[in-house]
Amino acid sequence: MEIKYSNQNNGETYLKIKVGTQPYTIRGYSRAGLKTCILIDEMNLVFDMGYSNDRAYSYDNKFISHGHTDHIGALHTDHCARKLYNITKERFYIMPKQCINPFKMIASAVSEMNCGKAGENIKVFDTLLSTRLLDAESCVDTYQTLIGSSKLISEYCVKSIQMDHKIKSFGYIIYRKSKRLRPEYVGLPGNQIAKIRAEIGDENLTQEHLTPLVAYTGDTTIQGIIQNQELLNVPLLIMECTGFSEDDKSDCHCGKHIHINDIAKYSNLFANEKIILFHFSQQYRTIDEILGYCQHLPKDLTDKLIYFF
Repeated sequence: MEIKYSNQNNGETYLKIKVGTQPYTIRGYSRAGLKTCILIDEMNLVFDMGYSNDRAYSYDNKFISHGHTDHIGALHTDHCARKLYNITKERFYIMPKQCINPFKMIASAVSEMNCGKAGENIKVFDTLLSTRLLDAESCVDTYQTLIGSSKLISEYCVKSIQMDHKIKSFGYIIYRKSKRLRPEYVGLPGNQIAKIRAEIGDENLTQEHLTPLVAYTGDTTIQGIIQNQELLNVPLLIMECTGFSEDDKSDCHCGKHIHINDIAKYSNLFANEKIILFHFSQQYRTIDEILGYCQHLPKDLTDKLIYFF
């Protein structure tokens, strides 16, 4: 694992890790109330757009957890950057339904200011309207295919999960798609499989299988996590943790955020291989200060934790 904290890396965190057989290059920054934007290179995706990361405009999949400015405030800037650099490739946005119309209005207004005259934003706005833009509510029970970085179709797909926050907020789970033999053909000899494939075709021999890889919680309470078994079992969980000191616990819960003691309380439930914590309160100035509040955590939990500071 390689990690560079934001104070060591020009203000952004950089993490290179392997979970199972899957490598991840994760970069960005997150502070509660200030800005959150987390990118995963291998999946061509961004979780939240609370600021305009230098690379984010080139990523085609943007998944917004909720409408607070520190999570969506720079999405319109990202859209305009793609226009500036003449990126015409399709993009894919998911966000809560209540965010969609305000986002279109802001993106349109910014485009109009860029053009200098009223009404001349129409070309940029047309590009926005042609974007694959879905509301998170409609993605709770369906799996949506991502846009690939080099191909039109990605091997990954996503679904949303409603979390528990002060306003409607969603987390996201990323899956890898693959083809597997239908149960009735599992265990048959290879030559018999080949014969059946020739007779009925591959589409009837196999079925799509989804393997969960990564989950992102957005802002939530611990109840939003523990009530969803998939979040507790996904190999890599990117989970908000806003508070660490005992004095910060009541404010943390009042804002419907997670405190480190909440994670400790339910540590036996987390079957994840790795857990990346993000969204730290601005009052914590150094990673050593945060680690100082984590001395009481059980070792099996500590071994899983990575701090996106």
